[in-house]
This record gives sequence, C-alpha cells and structure tokens, in this order.
Amino acid sequence: MEVRTRSARRTARPETRAYRQELRARQADANTDRIVAACVHLIKSVRRMAEITLDDIARESGVTVRTVLRRFGSRDGAFEAAFSRIETEIKSLRRPSPPGDIDAAIESLVDQYEQMGDLNIRALEAEDLLPLVHRGLEVGRRAHREWLSTVFAPGLARLSSRERERRLVALYAATDIYLWKLLRRDLHCDPTATADAIACLVRGVLTSGRPRYPRKERQHGE
Repeated sequence: MEVRTRSARRTARPETRAYRQELRARQADANTDRIVAACVHLIKSVRRMAEITLDDIARESGVTVRTVLRRFGSRDGAFEAAFSRIETEIKSLRRPSPPGDIDAAIESLVDQYEQMGDLNIRALEAEDLLPLVHRGLEVGRRAHREWLSTVFAPGLARLSSRERERRLVALYAATDIYLWKLLRRDLHCDPTATADAIACLVRGVLTSGRPRYPRKERQHGE
C-alpha cells in the first residue's frame, strides 16, 4: 500500500510542476501586457514623453520596477514595445482610399490626425531626446511618402522623375501633421474646414503648371 502511495505521488509531481510553470508563464504574459498597456497610456497622456520614468511605468502597471526590468531590460525597452503597439494602431486608423480620389484620401488622413495628431506632435517634440522616437518617426515619414505616391499616383503618373519628386515634396508639406496642428489647434478650424483646406492645397499641387525656377543672378562685370 505504501509503495502505491509513493508511486502515485511520483506521477503527480511532474503534472504539478507543469501546472505551476504554465501558471507562472501566464502571469508573466499578463504582466508584460499590463506594462505595455501602461506605457502606451502614459505616452498618450503625459505632456513630455522624455520625462516618463521606470517608476511611472511600474506604478501605472501595478508591478515593481524590478518586474519591468526583468521583462524589458530598461525603460526604453518598454517604450519600444509600447510604440510598436501604437504604430499598429495608427496604421489601422488610415482607411484605404481609391487612387486619385482626393476627397476620400484627405478625409481618411484628417480622421487619423483627429485621433492621433496631438500624440504625433508630442512625439515630434521628443524626437531629439529619445532616439527610439526618432527611429519610429522616420519609419512614419517613409510610410507617409509611400502613401502619397500611391493615393495620388494618377496625378503624378505622366510627370518626369524630377517633377514628380518636386510634387511629392509639395504634397508632403500640404498633408503634414504640422499643417493639421496649424489649422485645428492654432486657427481653430473644425475638421471639415481643415479637410477642405488640405484638399485645396493638394489639388493645387497636382494641377499646377511647370515650375518657374529662379534665374541665376548675373555677376558684376558680366
């Protein structure tokens, strides 16, 4: 009887260990998700991203600083995971629009800016202080340029490479987040007026004639 009891205990121990390991793994995953969610919340809510500390992240997520470091190694590690989640969210906000449909494209753009524009401006303010923010913004700039090339392709198709590049730069300026801030936050335009103003500028870029490059000034004695 004693032999049977010991045998039963030996078979139960591996199952108990496996259960405990699974429980710890689930707890670790839950902590990771809480930390990332807390970091996202802080990034979206504070005025200056660079001032967020490990203590802030730990307090917001309900874990210890040691747990944050164990999961991410540093504050920047937690930031990187948070910005990856934010980047995915931002991409999902810009609805697809048919190439050449200026109104649909600008409406989608302004809708995205309405939801994430203020965060984007704060990220730009922190760019020089946080290298990982700079890297994320560079990715965003390339993505925005690709979006411009795609959505306004019909208006750019027959241009020379030099002229196409010139128009893309102008389109970038006409759709940049700083213009949205100027219209919405500084001039207090509503979203509809903001979209109208941006669409007007975009149409001007796409329908403008050949550029008038300034003539080279003549030197004295020529």
